[in-house]
Amino acid sequence: MLLLSLFAALAAQTGSEAPAPPPVIDMHMHAWTLQAFGGNPPPGCIGARGIDMHGVDPAKPFDFMAQATCKVMVDAPRSDDALLNDTLKEMRRFNIVSGVLAGDSDVVAKWMAAAPDRFIPAANFFVDDGLPPAGRVADLEQRVKSGEAKLFAEITAQYRGFPPDHPALEPFYAMAERLDIPVGIHMGYGAPGGPYWLYPKYRASLGNPLLLEDLLARHPRLRVYVMHAGMPMTDEMIALLYSHPQVYVDISADNVAVPRPEFYVHLRRLVEAGYGKRIMFGSDQMVWPQTIAVAVDSITDAPFLSEEQKRDILYNNAARFLRLSKEQIDRHHGR
Repeated sequence: MLLLSLFAALAAQTGSEAPAPPPVIDMHMHAWTLQAFGGNPPPGCIGARGIDMHGVDPAKPFDFMAQATCKVMVDAPRSDDALLNDTLKEMRRFNIVSGVLAGDSDVVAKWMAAAPDRFIPAANFFVDDGLPPAGRVADLEQRVKSGEAKLFAEITAQYRGFPPDHPALEPFYAMAERLDIPVGIHMGYGAPGGPYWLYPKYRASLGNPLLLEDLLARHPRLRVYVMHAGMPMTDEMIALLYSHPQVYVDISADNVAVPRPEFYVHLRRLVEAGYGKRIMFGSDQMVWPQTIAVAVDSITDAPFLSEEQKRDILYNNAARFLRLSKEQIDRHHGR
C-alpha cells in the first residue's frame, strides 16, 4: 500500500517510529459471533485479488463453492475474543478512528465496551426474516435516546425480498427523519448465488438505487447513504445522486469482493461524474479482519484518485455526513 510504504520509508530515514497515517472513518462494519457463521466460518474470498465465476449446472444440486474459484482466501479468527482483538488491531494499524458498527445488540454492546471511542453503534429495523412490527419503532427510538444507537444500519430489505420503501418500513423512516438519525441501506451485490443457498428471498432487482426515489421525496430531510453504492448499477446510482443531492454512498464490500479492475471502473465513474465528495469508505468487515487492509488499499492505491480525493473518501466525506464537530475532527487528526 503506497501510503503506508511512504510512512515506513520516512521512519527508516529518521530512525524514529512511523507516524500514524491520516485518520479513516469506516461507515460499514459488523459485530458478529463466529456462531452466527455456523461456529466455524468458511474462508473469506478476497475477490479483489481475482475470482473466476464459472456458473453451475442447474441439473445438479447447488454447490456454493463450485460456482467460482477465488484466488486468495483468508481464514477467520478462532474465537470471538480474537475476532474483536484482530479487528481492533487492524483499525489501529490504519488509524480507523471511527467505525459504524452493526450487528446483534448484545455483541455490539460488548465491542462498544471494549473500545467505546473506536465505534459508532448502529441498529437495524429488522430482527428476523419478516417485516419489522410497528411496535419496534418505539424500541428503536428509545435506543436512540439512550445513546445505544446513533445510526440505523444496515437496513437489509433486499435480502428479505422487500423493496427499500415497503409501506411497513414507512414509520421507521419517518422516525429517523424526525430524530435526525442517518440511515444506511443495503443496495447492490449480495452473496453470490444467494437465492439458491443463503438468502432465498434476495433479488438483484431490489438493489436498484432508483427504488429509493419516492422515499427520498417523502422524507427530504432524511440522511441516507446507499451501502455498496448500489454496484453494479452505477448508471442508476449516478441518476439518483444527481436528482437527490442529500444522498451519499459507501463503497464497502465492493472494494474487497469485486475484482479490483471492475471495482475501479465503477469508482472512477462515480468520481468522474462529479460525486467524489459524496463517496464514503467502508470495509464491511464481518469475521475476516484481514479484509480491512484490502478495503483501505482500494483507495490508497487507486491511480486515478488525487490525494485530496483519497482523503475525502477515507475521512472528510463521512465527517461531513456524520456532522462531526471541529473538536472531534481535530482530535482525530491529533491537533
